[in-house]
Amino acid sequence: MKIAIKLTSAFLIVFGFASCANGKQLQEQPPSEIGQVYYTTWTGGVKAAGSGYNLFISVAKDAEIVLDSAFFRGRRAVVTKEINQPNLYVARFKIPSTEGKEPDLVMHSDPRMEYGNKPPVILEKIPFELEADEAVLRYTKNGKVKYFKISNLDKRETHDVKIKNPENIRH
Repeated sequence: MKIAIKLTSAFLIVFGFASCANGKQLQEQPPSEIGQVYYTTWTGGVKAAGSGYNLFISVAKDAEIVLDSAFFRGRRAVVTKEINQPNLYVARFKIPSTEGKEPDLVMHSDPRMEYGNKPPVILEKIPFELEADEAVLRYTKNGKVKYFKISNLDKRETHDVKIKNPENIRH
């Protein structure tokens, strides 16, 4: 009797761990509602403005999916619908201008002299291993959360930003 209880308990524990592992499985086939996906890069025009990537996702007009977030180049971003183009979603990934550089820190025996030190930016660890030209989309369809991996993303050129009043800029 004790052996049967131990075997049943072991089976339940193994089954419980096995069912936890399939929480974030990637879909093999893309949802039919998702069309073209591409990204652009951008750079801020002033010092310390930063830079980043914009990931564009086109969907069908009668799409039954709701895009939630995107994972790209080690970052996670919320996907939002474009106001001017209702069939286009955008995920904006910002890279702070101080990333990759050690911030200037003031270390002093008087703690008041250290006022103004900024804490380091710690990136959220994403649950996927991605190459530079890969992204993962998180979406909901029929109440179920699903993930889809996109490979070989197209990079498009960023259009030049047009300044409305260039005479107001002083050099």
